[in-house]
Amino acid sequence: MESHTLILSTTKTTVPKDIKIDFVTNLINRGLALTEYFGVEIDNQADYVSQDMQKVSTDITYIEIYFDTEKEINYEALREDEVDELILNIISHSDKLEIRTNGKDVVVYL
Repeated sequence: MESHTLILSTTKTTVPKDIKIDFVTNLINRGLALTEYFGVEIDNQADYVSQDMQKVSTDITYIEIYFDTEKEINYEALREDEVDELILNIISHSDKLEIRTNGKDVVVYL
């Protein structure tokens, strides 16, 4: 089993308190969520994010998606649209889903 992390970003948006996965899939389908990172799980970003980057991130909504696959993924070989297609397919076939928000950012466990 291979573990993956996908971090998407979009302009700061109002995240509903009673968030559903449709919120995330709609952003992806409309081309409003861009891939910031796709790879193995990363260390705590607080360990290496500068103060300038923290200021910039206040105007961005991040969507972190954590999931596992049977096979490895060649992250560098995928175009943006292929990443979107991959994650939408994984979401649609996921039998377990946990989604959380702090009102600004979203975390999804598949």
